[in-house]
Amino acid sequence: MADQVNAVEDMASRSTPSYTQIFLSFLWLGLTSFGGPVAHIGYFRVAFVERNQWISATDFQHLLALCHMLPGPSSSQLGFALGVSWRGLGGGVLAFIGFTLPSAILMISFGYGLVALSVNFLSLIMALKLVTAAVVLHAVIGMAKGFALSIEKATIAITMAVAVLWLDMPLMTPLLILGCGGLGLLLISLDQGTAGGQLFSHGRNWSSFALVLFVEGLVGLLLLAHLLPESGWFALSQFYLAGTLVFGGGHVVLPLLEASVVDTGLVSLADFLAGYGMAQVMPGPLFTFGGFLGAVMVEGYMALLWGGVVMLVLFLPSFLLLLGVLPYWQKYMVSRRLRAALAGINAGVVGLLAAVLINPVMMTAIRTPQDGVLVGIGLALLLWGRLNPGLVVLAMLGLGWGLVSMG
Repeated sequence: MADQVNAVEDMASRSTPSYTQIFLSFLWLGLTSFGGPVAHIGYFRVAFVERNQWISATDFQHLLALCHMLPGPSSSQLGFALGVSWRGLGGGVLAFIGFTLPSAILMISFGYGLVALSVNFLSLIMALKLVTAAVVLHAVIGMAKGFALSIEKATIAITMAVAVLWLDMPLMTPLLILGCGGLGLLLISLDQGTAGGQLFSHGRNWSSFALVLFVEGLVGLLLLAHLLPESGWFALSQFYLAGTLVFGGGHVVLPLLEASVVDTGLVSLADFLAGYGMAQVMPGPLFTFGGFLGAVMVEGYMALLWGGVVMLVLFLPSFLLLLGVLPYWQKYMVSRRLRAALAGINAGVVGLLAAVLINPVMMTAIRTPQDGVLVGIGLALLLWGRLNPGLVVLAMLGLGWGLVSMG
């Protein structure tokens, strides 16, 4: 009884933010939240649970658990879900725009400058490759600690890494990821989960509509890509598919998009790694990397528009899935079998990212012993230093630029 009274008092003490408050709060986070998805979640907790008290710690954890279970960029999904929980779909959209806008503008502008303005970014590109190597190595270590510590999960991760490197067939990546889910069902044993709180008032009709849009978008884009293989529909279908299959956070988009745009000749490997390295320097979500890719795929002023379209297509499937699953997740997401499959997928993602770290990231970034030392120093600072990760990345960029220029 006392717990129920405390819960009621806790809800009564929390205020619901206005649309303006949601947008401005997330805009500030989009301008200042360096460090990647894990850091973003920490910023969200401080801002909305501790400082503003717009959501309880328990409800925040329930939302975070759901976002980790679904494919997509976990921190952006969490921000969108928080906005929806406060002010419905409008609140979710404003949260997304505020958090994404600063880095989207910067990344699309960088892509436009790289191609349309014919600016010589050669030294910067080489330095960004070193930044990418350190950040992806740090991401692999962090994800291995979270998703591949047990013998069963480590086996799945190693199997995935060997398969990716040995087969060298990037377009098979989605099938390999699903195969890891099957291995999770067979190998991983988990206890039954527990249900979370009910935070959302939108009905199941809206959820069904979101799921229908998700499926229609996937099938429609793949069909158009098949019928019109030489058009932009092929690229959009690949971005939509990548946004559908990304488990484990923004870093995992690297191998999926590398297979979609580099191996198909839409973007050069040098430009791809330059954009991904630049994404590490920016605050906000890593998925704005899609805006950069869209901008370098076309010439002229259309690059700016195409960058925005590609970025939205990359985000869209994860948000539609989130809206579709919200009313049902308490019932189905506690399933032991489903969580075992998701655990297998997450372990496979660790292996996938490790394979891409080896080829092409390390093989193209490290050319001299000095390059290797700089990557090692950057990794050490990211792992054990007390500095803001954004400052570490900026320092690495400056040192790398100087090293490349002297070479």
